[in-house]
Amino acid sequence: MSVTLGKKLAFAAFSLLLAVAILEVSLHGLAAASSRVDRLLADPGDPFGIPETIPDERLGYRLNPRYPGHDSKGFKNPHVPQAARIVALGDSQTYPTGIAPELAWPRQLESLVRQAVYSMAVPGYGPVQSLTLWDEALALHPAIAVEAFYAGNDLFDAFNNVYNQGQHPELKSPEPQQQQDVREAEEREPISRLSARMYGMGTAESPSGLRVFLSRHSTIYGLLRRTRYELPRLMPADPWKEATVFAAAHPDYCQVFNDERFRTVFTSEYRLNALNLHDARIAEGHQIALRAIGRMHERARENRVRLIVALIPTKELMFKDLWKTPSDSFRLLTDSEIHFWRLTREYFDKNGIEFVDVLPGLRAELAAGRPPYHVSHDGHPNGVGHRAIARVVFDQIEKRHAPSE
Repeated sequence: MSVTLGKKLAFAAFSLLLAVAILEVSLHGLAAASSRVDRLLADPGDPFGIPETIPDERLGYRLNPRYPGHDSKGFKNPHVPQAARIVALGDSQTYPTGIAPELAWPRQLESLVRQAVYSMAVPGYGPVQSLTLWDEALALHPAIAVEAFYAGNDLFDAFNNVYNQGQHPELKSPEPQQQQDVREAEEREPISRLSARMYGMGTAESPSGLRVFLSRHSTIYGLLRRTRYELPRLMPADPWKEATVFAAAHPDYCQVFNDERFRTVFTSEYRLNALNLHDARIAEGHQIALRAIGRMHERARENRVRLIVALIPTKELMFKDLWKTPSDSFRLLTDSEIHFWRLTREYFDKNGIEFVDVLPGLRAELAAGRPPYHVSHDGHPNGVGHRAIARVVFDQIEKRHAPSE
């Protein structure tokens, strides 16, 4: 390399670094002077610059009351009423995940009963957290409490809550053999790692240190991130094309379903691991969830509150009868889920716990040509699905079955 060429390259590199530095400083200045620019350069996944959740000693975390759209208690409601006839407890299947807040089934149920329905649902919660929240729920003097019990991930969440996060240790199994089986399974692969790997579809890696640093400190990185986020939104999108492209990129974790009438993407592998009752931890998580609901049932009776458990199925089970040539993982998942619900119903029947299955309501929407789930791999119900859940719960409430004494 000649001396002249070397000088030219060095000058070009210096000029580029200088331009980057000037742009970085300018963007920092604009962000400091304008809150609008500051939000534009912020992470699109954090649109308000306020943490959506905050740490909580008893629950692990809870929703942040300061986050827009949350009430003063940190839940997703227009406000906190002095009293509510109905309190809804659950996870992201009850929270308005991916839909407008007014479409969530507690809000739609409120329109049906014409009385206050207060939602205490939080993504990632389950029966263990619902038990912890019971006193907060009672403070609203409800006549009815609805616990949404979801097949998709409530079992390994319950295990993780009790064994790894230390919530309600009294819910652990007293059987020494069960404890040994749990320890051996955790030694093979911790359930938190398994969950992250399956949810991440093969990777549970965290962002690199450099990427985290740039995300927090570089306005140029923020500008590029915002550009990447906004460009697809400015172009007409085909949800089904996006869904199939995603599925093709994750062939070991996604299955495409398309029978010309309905189409969607399943994540059977992920759901199967969450419902594998042959895994000692999932079996223990099932028992933990049932014990937690049993405790809620006892406390509901003591306080003359009617507890209704809404059984929320996976998207895969809802579509089960339509897929004539299912994958092995899909078949194993739906068979496991049917077995899981049978055991659950037996426990509820034995202990006098009122429950309602929302599966028929979801399938009725599908039969009417209104798919209750998104076409993507998202396993949360859409607005139609939430409406179906609200209607089924409403019909159960209207039976006016008083709590047993």
